[in-house]
Amino acid sequence: MTAMSFDFLRPWLLLMLPLAVLPWLPRPSENYAFSFIGWLPRDTLGTAIEYARRACAMLALFAIVVGLAGPGRSNVRVMRTGTASEILILMDRSASMDAVMSKTPVAEPGGQSKNAVARHALERFVAGRRDDRFAFMMFGISPILAVPFTANHRIIEAALSGTAIGRGTPDTRLDRGLIAAIGQFDGHDHAGRRTIVLVSDGGARLDAAARAAIGSGLARNRIALYFVYLRSGVYSPDLTKTTSADDESEEAELHRYFQGLATPYRLYQTEDAAAMAAAMSDIDRQHRSLVAYEERLPRQDGSAACFAVALAACAALLALRLVQARSWR
Repeated sequence: MTAMSFDFLRPWLLLMLPLAVLPWLPRPSENYAFSFIGWLPRDTLGTAIEYARRACAMLALFAIVVGLAGPGRSNVRVMRTGTASEILILMDRSASMDAVMSKTPVAEPGGQSKNAVARHALERFVAGRRDDRFAFMMFGISPILAVPFTANHRIIEAALSGTAIGRGTPDTRLDRGLIAAIGQFDGHDHAGRRTIVLVSDGGARLDAAARAAIGSGLARNRIALYFVYLRSGVYSPDLTKTTSADDESEEAELHRYFQGLATPYRLYQTEDAAAMAAAMSDIDRQHRSLVAYEERLPRQDGSAACFAVALAACAALLALRLVQARSWR
């Protein structure tokens, strides 16, 4: 643990600390009604109990005042070792994702939509990676950042579940989505792996400006790109085969561009729910290597510890009162 500083939220309350000496001041009620008690034997145990009582009272007052002042540590950084990665899920929400996923030209009755297949696999993927920070973005006509980078996986899972509501947009602007996704990595450092998981059932033709922005952004932030391609049977090109330059489909053109990137890229072509699950399992295995990274923690509040000490001191005061003689008569 490094780079931490101790501070108080309400330091002005520390002005009440002198109240802690009140138990040591003499009180008129403690004066004896007898003129002379020198003949009495020394009460060693009683004297020790009295000192303990005053010390407990002083400790209780001291702890309460310090607790009210709000002690804590800010700027706490800790070194951790784990599989921590920053993973942004970029999901296609065009209208074609609502179509039933099928290997054959004829969709199977009661089959799941491509959106549902992708959603279920992504939910399992997120649930299995508790050390990672996730972000979730959708794209159609325009990119929509649903959840920025967070370690709260329940928010990501809720956002994924929300994609089941409504219909997709009529157009797919993949260039806008990728550029916006890369922008989420700008402005902060991360020692772990950085990845964009692009989930889409189609491709796009990228102009020169978009190609330059995507390529430079991926290299600048050291981002690996995984393209999970949901193929729609015979109506979509098979990207697992060697894509020749004369294949002018949007998917093939996009795949060729991704293969020429200076950063890591991998294609996962899926045609059913099993293939989609296998793709996400393989991505999960790719990110199982351990890395050392520095994590900045929120302010660590110490008020609870102070109040616990005060409570223990008050309990000790009550116990001492039960064993103390209150009168000579």
